Amino acid sequence: MDFNDLIFPSPRASYNESLGGLYYIDEQICGQQTKMSNELKTQNGTIKVKIVEEQKHHKVIKRRRIVTLLQQEQKLNKGLIVYFHANAEDLGMCKSLAFLLGTDLDMASLSIEYPGYGIYKGNCSSDTIIKDAYQVMEHILKVLKVKEEKIIIIGRSIGCSVAIEMSIRYRKIKSLILLSAFTSICDVIQDNSFIWVSKLVKERFRNLEKMHKVVCPTLFIHGKDDSLVNYKHSIELMKECQGYVQLQLLDGMNHNQFSVQTHIIQPIQQFLMKIK
Repeated sequence: MDFNDLIFPSPRASYNESLGGLYYIDEQICGQQTKMSNELKTQNGTIKVKIVEEQKHHKVIKRRRIVTLLQQEQKLNKGLIVYFHANAEDLGMCKSLAFLLGTDLDMASLSIEYPGYGIYKGNCSSDTIIKDAYQVMEHILKVLKVKEEKIIIIGRSIGCSVAIEMSIRYRKIKSLILLSAFTSICDVIQDNSFIWVSKLVKERFRNLEKMHKVVCPTLFIHGKDDSLVNYKHSIELMKECQGYVQLQLLDGMNHNQFSVQTHIIQPIQQFLMKIK
């Protein structure tokens, strides 16, 4: 069973189309139209048929608009933070965090919305989120012209799963930052004493199985007081990571309450100093 409403509990939209920094990326699907043509020629009263080689014409069809939030665009030449938010927040809720990250790290930031969240219409699933993420990453590289080596991917909670997927595909990124990561959705459900539910839920994000494919410098940040996702999840994930890795287990931080400066920005700054 999917239980998408349980896994992706989108909150009531905290923003509208007037939110400053909204940046839309059109999803484009290229289809091919093939044309065949016959030419009739008469020579000495005989009809000859000539088949002209097929001609393929590309037609671009716009399907939908992916919603993102681009802040401090003037700093794109210095690098870009790509942020995937948690499952109970939207762009309006994470705007301040993304802005502060960009300010203190002296980079631009691009936060990605999920279908069904905020003003982004649609149904949310692991497949649609990951599909959008790939589309956004290609846009960053090809349209915004940001080099892969200047990209930092950050994920929080459910966003960690998407961040891990992107770091596996784009192996040259500067670093991967995982906030309150988990080994798998079913593991989290079991930890919270819903064992029978975990047996019914379709597993979407098998992070532990994929972590050995991550080779970029990776920082795990997890609160010791996190009662929703125990910090042992980050410890298990860290063991599988193949690149340079660091783990920060922090007091006074739980899953949804933390100090942006003390628990997020300062550990990231210290980590980036080590991988320069």
